[in-house]
Amino acid sequence: MPLDLRSPDLAMSLSLDPYAPRAARYHVAQVDRPSPDLRDAVVLLTSELVTHAVAHGEHAGDTLELRAWMPADVVRVELRAPRRSLHLADDEDYAREYSLLLLDELADRWSLDEAGPTARMWFEIDRRRRRAAEAGQPDGAREKSLAAR
Repeated sequence: MPLDLRSPDLAMSLSLDPYAPRAARYHVAQVDRPSPDLRDAVVLLTSELVTHAVAHGEHAGDTLELRAWMPADVVRVELRAPRRSLHLADDEDYAREYSLLLLDELADRWSLDEAGPTARMWFEIDRRRRRAAEAGQPDGAREKSLAAR
């Protein structure tokens, strides 16, 4: 079943400041009560997206838009921010970006879309794959997406 991106389970604005990652963690953890390992992965990756934006943000007063969808088959979290706050390092610095390494390891898909003045960074985690892993079944191939690279 395709994800309806028009009606998120969470939609909120955050100030681009050092408190934004903590607020994002709190609010995304309140949306759903998935298994502890899925909840921990979603909270961690959400925090890393927001931390990435805060670390690269240069202008006071900027805001971030955090959205989350948590239907039965997939979890999707999306962050919209000024393009200058969501950008990727060049190839040599990519390996040192902790948030990107975590996305590669924990998310089933993720991407950065930088069209226009607002960028959108998102990740998805398949719930079915998590349930199969909890039941001891093989994880299968992990799919990654990075549109901007």
